[in-house]
Amino acid sequence: MEIALAYNDDHELAAGEADDSIGVEAVADQVEKVEEACRGLGWEPRRVPVGRDLAAVVELVERRRPDVVFSMVESIGGDARLEAAAASLWEWLELPYTGSSPLALALALYKPLARAVLAGAGVPVPRGQVLTDGGESLDGLAYPVIVKPSREDGSHGIRSESVAGDEREARDRALYVVERYAQPALVEEFVGGREFNVSLLGPAEAPRVLPLREIRYTLPPELPRLMGYEAKWKPETIEYRETLPKTLDDPPDLVEAVSATARAAYTAIGVRDYGRVDLRLAPDGMPVVLDVNPNPDIVPGGDFGLAATALEAGLSFPDLVGFVVEQALARSRRTRPASGSRGHGCS
Repeated sequence: MEIALAYNDDHELAAGEADDSIGVEAVADQVEKVEEACRGLGWEPRRVPVGRDLAAVVELVERRRPDVVFSMVESIGGDARLEAAAASLWEWLELPYTGSSPLALALALYKPLARAVLAGAGVPVPRGQVLTDGGESLDGLAYPVIVKPSREDGSHGIRSESVAGDEREARDRALYVVERYAQPALVEEFVGGREFNVSLLGPAEAPRVLPLREIRYTLPPELPRLMGYEAKWKPETIEYRETLPKTLDDPPDLVEAVSATARAAYTAIGVRDYGRVDLRLAPDGMPVVLDVNPNPDIVPGGDFGLAATALEAGLSFPDLVGFVVEQALARSRRTRPASGSRGHGCS
């Protein structure tokens, strides 16, 4: 079986800071690990770098017509808004592909819209406000707040300075986001309770929750407890060294509450095959969803990979890759048009 490994051929964001390139280029490690797993499963993987040259991408995949596309595209030309365009391309070419649909990918990326969908489905989210020019009202929000780009992932634009203690700080940070990242800023009440990463596998309507991971912070008091860009991507920083994910070992009622909220968020956004939901506990002890990621990094040493390969989950990394590929193939078998139904132009 031939597997096309599609990934974003980017080296920086379309807008942002210079060191944002670290997170953008991290996809290379994921591609290598998935490629190794495919070979171990007896499959033939072929790399397909996805950039702005659409014709080149189409030529690469149409030349051989792979059995399935393992889609790891997180942006095109450094623009995360085009992540969903890659999934649309696989559908246009009628190729089975892994991961979420274009709709779910776009919905999750546009955080204000995702918040509205989650809240409409009864999933708790922090109170928040979108600032497009910095002058909109922030009435009703309790401080501290966190200010972040409204359509980025990978913690781009989220640093210690993103946590604001008053309205002036919040507006200053929002203006920075608008100007540097060329997009509206999302201002949310900062939920300071325990933080969890919940990885899930399977279809949107019935996902399997993998062993929960808690983020344990041992940061000095002057730094906010925050999974920001340094904590995620920069090993030389104190934020990275003192932010330690660990498998959750808590009473069943807390585990079930966190798991149920994560499942509801996964289903509401329409994530499929695999995804991650980030949550924190509110002062009343109830889980609140911070983010839904339908295209997380699944490398063996990352949060998702560690959850999937934990002893309780019983999956090796090749098992994980095989499961995801089989989900895509099974979906294609269910939805493939009948033989001869594909159009061939106008008569």
